[in-house]
Amino acid sequence: MADNVARIIAGTSAAFTASSMAISYATYRRVRPRLKVRGGFSYITTHEPTESEPSHHMAISVRNHGQTAVRIKQVMVELGDGPVARLRKRIGRHRFSYHWWFPRLPEGSAMEAESFGGVRWSVLLDDLDFSSLDSGKTHLRFAVELSSGVTVHSRWTSKPDWLPAPQGEREPGQLSFDDLTARS
Repeated sequence: MADNVARIIAGTSAAFTASSMAISYATYRRVRPRLKVRGGFSYITTHEPTESEPSHHMAISVRNHGQTAVRIKQVMVELGDGPVARLRKRIGRHRFSYHWWFPRLPEGSAMEAESFGGVRWSVLLDDLDFSSLDSGKTHLRFAVELSSGVTVHSRWTSKPDWLPAPQGEREPGQLSFDDLTARS
């Protein structure tokens, strides 16, 4: 008889512990940070006589749809192959190669996404950034690394064709006499 009472007490205790764990897990799922990362490129053309070239910008936004604020450690752009090239590499059992680019954010940028808020950065691109983006990869995605070590990615998108090549490089083609004299 005493043995049955001990079993009933142990079973009841185990049921209460399991329900407490389920409630704790549900609370964590409700208040955890839920981030959405997006990014894109744009260029601005001014019709001023002093500026003839457009300025190229990259915008990255992070939206937090959760109840917990998060601290962002760094922002990065992952460059990779398109879906067809990835499928070919997977079938041929070749290794995937990705390139990472860490854009320089403006000084004093906010690095925290408040609860139900977000943060947005606009980065002016220069020749060093264009050479980093000119890796031969056709697709990219934006990512942020949180202070907890978790990395949140955006979706893969194709790299814009209108991004200029670095100024030091030229398109392959036939050289003229002026090009030969300029190099010597």
